[in-house]
Amino acid sequence: MAENILVIKHGALGDFVMASGRMRTIRARHPAAHIALVTEGFLVGFARSLGLFDEFIEDSRGYHFAVWWRVIKRTIADRKWDVIYDLQSSNRTLCRYYPLALLATGHALKWGRERPDGMRYRVSTRKVPFLPWFWRNVPERIDWLPVDLSMCHGEKRNFGELPDRYALLIPGCSAGNAQKRWPPDRYRELTRRLAARGLRSVVMGTQAEAAEIDAICDGNPDAVNFRGKSAIADIPDLAKGAAVVVGNDTGPSHIAYYAGARLVMVFTDFDFGRAAHPDSPRVASLHGAAIADISTEAVWDALGKVMDHD
Repeated sequence: MAENILVIKHGALGDFVMASGRMRTIRARHPAAHIALVTEGFLVGFARSLGLFDEFIEDSRGYHFAVWWRVIKRTIADRKWDVIYDLQSSNRTLCRYYPLALLATGHALKWGRERPDGMRYRVSTRKVPFLPWFWRNVPERIDWLPVDLSMCHGEKRNFGELPDRYALLIPGCSAGNAQKRWPPDRYRELTRRLAARGLRSVVMGTQAEAAEIDAICDGNPDAVNFRGKSAIADIPDLAKGAAVVVGNDTGPSHIAYYAGARLVMVFTDFDFGRAAHPDSPRVASLHGAAIADISTEAVWDALGKVMDHD
């Protein structure tokens, strides 16, 4: 009988992308298993494009407790999972998911929480009440596979609007992180310089980034407003098709990195140490105490080196 495996991983997009190597590892460890993913609704399309999961269970933030409890009951208490991989490892899963799942579950349960070198499992060997001394901790070292988005493809519904040669600009970031947004006027200046090199700039994002995108594109013949015209699963192909990608510290920029695109990213000093990718001939990461401290000239110089490398 095939194993039943549950993986828990919510947003944000960048964190989900970073965890996709772990998801690949889980599939490799359980090749014949039925693997379900608990995640937020906006990530389901992207998660489906990875080709790693057999089932998707939406659990978005902001539930009323009674509704959220039904998700827990349907997801865990009413199902017999062989292993649960908690890749979120947050207060949300530790303080809510985990104890309520134990209280609701009438069968043995193996629950793994992520560690830097693998997983630490809490394993129950028989049906027991939720009492700590009936559980034993079992650490396991795991060599995680790298993130690889080469298998990820969207529907490309609006790709017919793309220029033959283009640069991809990603001027947004998640809500509440205005400090991560490089000024739109500098992106607009880049579109002018890129046009001189024969590239139109495709500016992508969602409605949440409308102000930044419109500030770059309005009245600008060198820019294509691609707001709302790409799904998350489209981003790898959109980035790989670009001559270069320039973006903030945000999920789509990290997707572009793992898709193998030529990339320049801008960071604050704080986020650089936490999230920057190693520089290479195809990748450059710039940072300043404030995002506005990074000049257009510095980004243009980095962009030229990335573009000119064969």
